[in-house]
Amino acid sequence: MDRRLRVKVADCSADRLCRIASQAGFSVVEGKKHCKIVTLGGQFVTTVPRHPRLKRETVRGVIKALNAFGTQIEIL
Repeated sequence: MDRRLRVKVADCSADRLCRIASQAGFSVVEGKKHCKIVTLGGQFVTTVPRHPRLKRETVRGVIKALNAFGTQIEIL
């Protein structure tokens, strides 16, 4: 069974994006103001600012960076 990951851009938080990244097979490094998303091999992918609600452009940029590394996350 192939599960596709989906993100609702209008209402997304940093915690949700970090959970989705870890479900997609990335490693999440927690920082004080940002979370850094890296591949399991240690290659940097992107950062996610720690905010309870992120702007649509920020969420789209993070998802685009994750999709560039081979994931198939759908933007709703």
